[in-house]
This record gives sequence, structure tokens and C-alpha cells, in this order.
Amino acid sequence: MGFRWLAMKDFIKQTNSNQNKMKKSLFLFFIFGALCSITSCSNLQDRIDKQVKSMDGMAQLGTVEYTITKIVKVDDNAFYKIGDRKILFSCRAYMKAGIDLADFTAEDVKLDKKSNSIHVLLPQPKVLSFNMPLDEAKLEYESVSTLRSDFTTEDRMNFLKQGEENILADVENLGILQDAEKNATLFFESLFASLGVEEVKITFKEEK
Repeated sequence: MGFRWLAMKDFIKQTNSNQNKMKKSLFLFFIFGALCSITSCSNLQDRIDKQVKSMDGMAQLGTVEYTITKIVKVDDNAFYKIGDRKILFSCRAYMKAGIDLADFTAEDVKLDKKSNSIHVLLPQPKVLSFNMPLDEAKLEYESVSTLRSDFTTEDRMNFLKQGEENILADVENLGILQDAEKNATLFFESLFASLGVEEVKITFKEEK
């Protein structure tokens, strides 16, 4: 049995949704920074420490979301079978990537008071969630020769499951991790700049 699939990114939907969420997150942290600067946080190190500590309750920081439109096409036309079977589905998958804050601690933030600069070491971006709702899969085409049996429900489920696995296996080529890294960099640069840091350097931890 031949199995082919195609994954395409829906850039418009992921860009607008992601920008709104990033703006909301930054706004909340900016409010914290402003309150901190006029209350108990008398110096820059205190403001940074309190800001990092405020992230303890956040398990993850999602920085980008993709809506992926995927075509699953199956051609079952082996030479030893009489007749052939073909089926084609269109599907939508929803993927979110970002930073796992469980791997981010105060030790990953180093302040140089002399130069008023900061070095932030972040975990590598990763896929935080993935969902391809089967009820959103749409049968676009199906053809079965007279001498062949119809596709079963189990066949269809297996084809869609294989499509999910292929998307996740190809995540490096989708661009979502690169976008997650760019947005995480922008987020933390803006965050620490709001606390009064003049220069923010962001690097990412080596993969283990």
C-alpha cells in the first residue's frame, strides 16, 4: 500500500492569534514591572529576582501556534491485487510551541551591574501541544474497484494516525520551532527592558 501526505502551514491564522497572545502576556508582565519599580523593588536585581519568581506558577510559555492543513492520500494498488483503492482526506492540525518554564530558574539569569546588561539562558523551544481532531477530517475522494473491498473504519483511522505521526516527525522542517525561538527572544528582551535593563542577551541551552 502506498501512503503519501502533504502538510501546509496556515500563516495568516497563526500570526494574528500569536501576536494577540504575546501582547496580552507582555502587558501583564509590564504591569508587574511597573508596580515592582514603585513599591518594594528598590534596585534592579530585586526587580529581576521578583520577576523570575513570578514565573514559578507558569508551567509553559506558548509563543507560537500553527494551524496546519494536511492532505492524506492513500493509493492501494499493489501488483498482486486485482483492481485498486484510493482515498483522500483533508485535515486540520493545531500545534503550539514555546518554552517549558520548568527548566527555567533564577540561575539562568545573570545581571552585570556595571554595564546594566543581562544574559538570559532559555530552554530550547519545543512542541507544547498537538491536536488533529478526527471529527474535522473531511473525506474528499474515494474510489474502490469492483473486485476490492471497501475501506474499513479501522483503515481510515490508521491512515489519519499515520498522518499525525508524519507531521510530528517533520516538525523541524515546519518552521514552528524557529518561530517559537524568535518570539521567545522578543518576549524576554521586552520583559527585562521594561524593568530597566539596557542590554538583554538571549541564548538557548544546548540540547541534551
